[in-house]
This record gives sequence, structure tokens and C-alpha cells, in this order.
Amino acid sequence: MERITNKASKLKKIRIKINPLSAGWKGATIVLTAVAFILVILQANYMLGARGFIDFSVGTIVAIAAAALIGGVITIIFHLIKKVPSRFLWLVFSSFILLFICFMVPMTVTIFIILAIITVFSIWGAVIYQMTTGSYKNANKSKKITMIVLSATTTAAIGIGSYWMIRDGDAPIQGATLKELKNSERYTDSQLQNPAEQGHYKVKTLTYGSEDSYRPEFNQSDSLTTSTVDGSAYVEKWSSLRTKTIGLGPNEMPLNGLIWYPEGEGPFPLVVAAHGNHLMTDYSDPGYDYLGKLLASRGYIFVSIDENFLNISPYDDMFIVSALEKENPARGLLMLEHLKTWKEWNNNKNTPFYQKVDMDQIALIGHSRGAEAIAIAAAYNQLNAHPDNGNIKFDYNFQIRSIIAIAGTDRQYDPSGKPMPIQHVNYLTLHGAQDMDVNSFRGSSQYQRLSFTPDEDLMKASVYIYGANHGQFNRTWGRGDGVGLGNKLFNLKQLMSREEQEMIAKVFISSFLDATLKDKKEYREVFGDIGFAKEWLPDTMYISNYFDSHSTIIASFDEDIDLQSTTMPGGKLIGENLQEWKEERVKKKFGEDLFSAVRLGWDQSKHASAASYTVILPNEGLEIQNDSSFVFSMADGDEKRNISYSEGLIDLTIQVEDKDGNQASLPLSHISELVPMIEGRLLKKPFSTLGKIKEPIFQNYRFQFNDFKQANEQFNPLLVSKVSFVFDKTKKGTVLITDIGIRK
Repeated sequence: MERITNKASKLKKIRIKINPLSAGWKGATIVLTAVAFILVILQANYMLGARGFIDFSVGTIVAIAAAALIGGVITIIFHLIKKVPSRFLWLVFSSFILLFICFMVPMTVTIFIILAIITVFSIWGAVIYQMTTGSYKNANKSKKITMIVLSATTTAAIGIGSYWMIRDGDAPIQGATLKELKNSERYTDSQLQNPAEQGHYKVKTLTYGSEDSYRPEFNQSDSLTTSTVDGSAYVEKWSSLRTKTIGLGPNEMPLNGLIWYPEGEGPFPLVVAAHGNHLMTDYSDPGYDYLGKLLASRGYIFVSIDENFLNISPYDDMFIVSALEKENPARGLLMLEHLKTWKEWNNNKNTPFYQKVDMDQIALIGHSRGAEAIAIAAAYNQLNAHPDNGNIKFDYNFQIRSIIAIAGTDRQYDPSGKPMPIQHVNYLTLHGAQDMDVNSFRGSSQYQRLSFTPDEDLMKASVYIYGANHGQFNRTWGRGDGVGLGNKLFNLKQLMSREEQEMIAKVFISSFLDATLKDKKEYREVFGDIGFAKEWLPDTMYISNYFDSHSTIIASFDEDIDLQSTTMPGGKLIGENLQEWKEERVKKKFGEDLFSAVRLGWDQSKHASAASYTVILPNEGLEIQNDSSFVFSMADGDEKRNISYSEGLIDLTIQVEDKDGNQASLPLSHISELVPMIEGRLLKKPFSTLGKIKEPIFQNYRFQFNDFKQANEQFNPLLVSKVSFVFDKTKKGTVLITDIGIRK
């Protein structure tokens, strides 16, 4: 009996004391409960009333119970917080802010990591301190066991967490590589030379800069001297600390550059490169020396310009409290001012570049924000005034023939609220699937916006690369695309080496410049079908797109809401046995893009006959010759498909028919099978699938009508009347198609 009495006494001691509510709190509780109950009943009737009384009752009770449970948990948390010493809470909140600065990655992961660190180390510290200061000796048995268990589990958690933090991550996914997909004999007959090999020119270097530059390398005894540029109208919130650090204000932006150039008479095409946003005092412009040395040896003047003073600076921006804003237009302006300086040197007998610069053959290269800067520069170059301020006049009109965007941002600056137009230039964009900074392929949006006329001899291309990140295109930036400790959360093991990523940049950039500035049009083949470059490139997964001014669009799917109409008048689009058929804006990781495609889904188990999508060609407006080609861009459209890359390859049949009814067919794999969406698993497990990790990337296809004639000699390319996509080789799938056309 005494034992029972003692147990009851103990229970009384641990019972939570609930004080009765005062009259005011009691009234507030009654009214709030009544109002909440009435509103819930009304909402439940709206949402569940049509389902009958039982479903209505069950649904309402479950909702109320769930709300009460969640509210109870929150109440207990607040109840416990009230018992936590204020000094410790102060430390917790301060630590949270400091740790947030340390781990600036996707918000959900950051908060989870911070809470885990605070919780585990707080418990570990409390237990270890009690055990080492003697409190452990005087504790009762149950408390000792609890302390031992907590010390063991938290120590294990710290060990596992530390190992997780220091390891590079998880191995890359094995997929269908370039050599596996591009195994046709046509590539063995190519006579193209590797554009990434050093050329025969001896390479020389030089620097130039504004007087008293904040960086002495631009004011050497042999450096060329430039004037400063007033860019105050192009930026906002230029702090006095920034002025103090670089010794110049926004009205005196310097023109500094590193030059690699060939020894020879010339004239040589001019290539100007701009870096992107990085720490202001960790200079980015030397990071493209690998491109400078290569291109100069192959007969180009290569300049990497300094725009570091426009970059982020935690100290000068007072830890982002007063960060520089809207500086992207200034980046573009400076590129044009550099070109103006080069034009002056080319006409000045007293400079080493007199008559050595081919000012009719200019290319701009931009990385990250620099990639947006080149689009701004190309647009400003064709304008007479600033689009946001008509009082600022422009008179540039340089012969910018080509622009190259590397891992580019886009639409950070929309003049007049409109996307920056890109017109009348050749365009190339490169992007890594493991880009941990610009983690959506923004360059594809620029690619789609770029326009040229049939009278121009221009091209545009995009290349998406598995294993490439944001930073390794620049030697200064490296493998980590995050800020400091935030890089420890990323899966770096899946990245290719720096040498491999640089080789990719060299192959495509050198090919592109040769094709567009030196009239070596044979190098267009590298972009029309990158199988021709497979022996020069690291063997990974690539998705490439291509279009040129010799191609005529039949259907781009941007013109109207009629599923059967074509962009070119007179054509028609017909679908048969499709599970899904609609036209839509293409959805990227960042949201809906500005261009459209047709979505086609099929399932062979649902129909006896294969699904198909037929393009009836217009009777007028197309110039088709024997050597013409049918072209289109296609992307995997099934984001939810969970299948290996090799098993997920899509094949189908391309069928042509002439006006006499003669048909010929080739499989899509005649060019290459379509790879499934490449997953950009940026974070380490278990966070690797958090958020959107896939987006459709378009692969271009070119089917020559002569190849169809070899399949059926009766087929007459000059009389082709329809082309069909027949979904007969892969049992089930979804694709997006755009830019259907004919290439001369």
C-alpha cells in the first residue's frame, strides 16, 4: 500500500500543472473556438458537402483533429522555449543567422542543416559538460542512462555528419555517352582538324588599363593606357567603401584588359571576353588564359576584360545590406567602350596594333552575368539611344559578328520590361547540367529569342553538357559554385575534371569562331551534328541544338491556338492515336519560358496502330532541292519518368511521302536516339532529388532527303508533300518538338 502511495506521489510531482484561465482569457478562448468552428463547418460544406453526410463528418473531424494535433505540438514547443534560458536562446538565434551566411544553398536544405547543427551540438555540449563537471556522478540511474545514450547518439551524429560534409558526394550517373550514340560511319570520313590544337602563331601577351588602376598589372611599363568611362547612369547603390577600395567612383570606371595576340601582320579577328559575378577582390579575368593562349595561336586577338569592380563585395557592400544594383547594363556598356578603344588603336600608327585588328570580324564571349552582358552589348550596338534613357545617345555600330554565352544568366535586365532582343549575330551557348549557380539552362532562352533573316549567313547553337559545372569554365572559380562552406553540401564527385571542361570549351568556341569569323563553314557540322567532334571531346552526355538562316520554319508553335495550323501558311498538322497532343510554353526549372513546343504522348498498349504526328507541307513558299533536309528540335517531355539513361533512350520513325504517294522511312537513331531528361542532381544524398532537377533540353535533328531516297529510290525529294513522326519503336513516351523546318 505504501508503494502505491509513493508512486501516486511521484505522478503528482511530474504532472503538468494547468492553471485555470482568467475571465478575459476564457472569453477569448470561447469566442475564437466558436468562430473557428463555424468557419470550418462552412468551408467543409463547400468542399465536402456534395459527398454526403458521412464523408462530410469524417473529413471535418479529421481536419479538426489534425489542426489540434499540430497546434498542440507547436504549443509544447513554445512551452519548452519559455523554460530555455534567454542567454541560450540569444545564442541560438545569433548562431542561426551566422550559419545561414555559411550555408547559402537552397532554402529548405539550409534551414535543415542549420537546425541539425544547432540541435545536435547543443545536446552534445550539454551532456558532455555535465559528464565532465561531475553532475553525472550525482545523477540517478535513469538520468545516467539517458546521458550515455544522448552522448553516444550525438557523437555518432557528429561523426557521420562531418564525414558527409567532407566527402565529395556520389558518383556520376552512367548514361548514353556521345560515342555510344554517335557511332555512324559518316563520322570516320570527316576531314575536320581538331580546333582545340595549338595553332602555328607565336603567342604574345600585353596588358592595358586606365591610369592609376586599382590593379598594378594593368599599369606596367609596357602597358597601353586607356581612358575611364562614366558609368554612373548604369548602376545604383555604388557605396563609398567600393570607391575607397578601387580608388574610383562609378563616373570613372576603368578600361583594363589582358591581351593574348598572335605575332604576325594580321589583320586578326578580335575576341573580347567578359567574366561574371564573383568576389570583387578575387579577380576573374585571368581565368580565361587557356582560351587566350589557344585562340591567339590560331590567329585571333583575345582580350579578357576586367569588370571585377562591378562584382559582389561583402565588405564594400556591408554584407549585402547595400549591394550594388542594376549593374548588368554597365557590363555591356564597358564591352562596347573596350571595342571603341581597340578601333582607335587599330587606326593609330603609334600603337602595336596598328592595322592588325580586323574590326569587321568581332566576337564577344561572356560567362555567367558576362553572358547577359554580351547580349546587352550586342543590342546597344544596334541602337541610337539607351532604351531606358533617351538622353543617353549611342553611336557604336561595330561589326559584332558572333557572341558566345557560357553558363549565362538571362533577364536580370529587361529594358522597358521586355526581354533583351538578340538579332543579326551568330550565337553559341554552353551550359553544364551540374551548374550549381545558374542551375537552369538560361542560354536556351536566348537561343530561342535570337532572330536573323534568310538573307543573312548566320547560325545559332547550344550545347548542354553532363558533368560540367559553372566555375570550371574559369580557372579562378574552380569546382565549387557556391559560397564557402555551402560548397560542402554539393555533389562535387559527379563533376568532370577541369581539364576536360576546358577542352569542351576550347573545341566548341574555337570551332564556332572559325565557322563564323574565318568563313570555315565546314566547322558548322560540329554544331549541326556534334558526332563530328566526338574524337576531340570528353566522352560524356551532350544535348545540342542548331538552326541557321538557311532553314525555313514550317512550325514553331508560337503563332496561335489551332493545333492543326503551321507557322508557315498553307501547311497542316495531323495527329493520330496520340495519348497527349497539345501546344504549350516550354516549362523550365525557373518556370514557364517564352517559347512554345508541341507535346506529343503515346502508349502502344492503348491502340492497335502506332501513334503518329504528320506535317503536311505548304504548297508554296518552300524551296526544296535534292540535297535539302528536314530539320526539327526534339526533347524528352516526361519529367516523371524514372528510368536509367540507357533504358530510357527514345527511338521512332521519320517517314516521308511525295505527291505520288511514294514513301520512305528512317529511324530517329539514324542520327541518334533521343536521351531522356538529364538530371541535375546538384546536392548530396539525401537532398539530391530535392526541388526540380530536370528540364527539357532540345536536341536538333537533320534528315537529308537524299538519305530517304537511298531507302526508296522511287521517292522524289522535289515532290515531298508530308513528313510524319511515327511512334512505333519505343512503347511509351512523351516528347516536345519545335522548330520544324526545311534546310537548304
